[in-house]
Amino acid sequence: MINLLYCFDNNYNYQAFSSIISVLDRVNEEINIFVIHKNQNNDNFFPHKIKNHKNLKSLDVKIFDKQISNFPNLFDAHVSEATYYRLFCSDYLPDNIETILYIDADIICISNPINLIKNNIQSLLRSDKVISSKTELIKSNSNQNAFNRLNMTSSRYFNAGVMNINYKKWKELDVDFNQKLIEYDKLLEYWDQDLLNHIFDGDYVELDPKLNNVIDFAFYEYSKENLDIQNVVEESSLIHFAGSHKPWSVNGIMCNLSEIYQTEFRKISKNTYHITHKIRSLSIYIFLKNLANLKFFKIQYKIYFLVELIKSLLKVEILKNED
Repeated sequence: MINLLYCFDNNYNYQAFSSIISVLDRVNEEINIFVIHKNQNNDNFFPHKIKNHKNLKSLDVKIFDKQISNFPNLFDAHVSEATYYRLFCSDYLPDNIETILYIDADIICISNPINLIKNNIQSLLRSDKVISSKTELIKSNSNQNAFNRLNMTSSRYFNAGVMNINYKKWKELDVDFNQKLIEYDKLLEYWDQDLLNHIFDGDYVELDPKLNNVIDFAFYEYSKENLDIQNVVEESSLIHFAGSHKPWSVNGIMCNLSEIYQTEFRKISKNTYHITHKIRSLSIYIFLKNLANLKFFKIQYKIYFLVELIKSLLKVEILKNED
């Protein structure tokens, strides 16, 4: 049985719902889903479409109630303290789990990942490693400061957006995560991902890249799009919308790949677009810019977007479950 773990808060509910429904709709067998949440202690806030899904074996929601002295580097960040919750997963998950796959809430499943996950589980269990993740950086002259900052001796740094965990070995780790967060307070630029790389220091099993195809809109020049969706689909099972430019932001929606996310969002909401703002004035500027350069006219549902953009800017409640 495949086990998935999500960690999020109320600000990321709809992103997590969209991620979860995308997985459930594409797997070909039942799975267990575990959630560690900042604000909720049961599954009542989940849409019925998820709770009653034919491929959902169980949904277990726990509220994070540990007293942690410090969650570093969260001021003005695009992540919340919930990104750190997986460090303490052994306080919330049942003991009989053998492995569990952690997935960020900004990940969308576009093809059945079951065989890829099972193959990775076998590789992980055959090894003496605790985790499996996808390498993001190989040490070089241009990035060696990141390795030095985290006191790493290896040459591999992984992306922790998808992380397969040998849970039995994880529970045996002799690591005081709370103390580590205090000790590395000023050094963690990429939050718990940095801390996990410091702890494991290259000692992990490589994850199939299709299980964590990282897409960062900030790396693309919008004037040179559209990006080739077909190539992205062929290279992916799980697409990770990393970075601060998300497919639910105004600038992200103007990228054609945002439809991969918005299509899943429409399954669990009556709204056509999920739109959030970090700074409303910036969203207005970005919209006007994309109106002037005609990119707005490439999005799929223009009128619905305009209506929901206005509502979101006026702080009118726009998010309603499909139920």
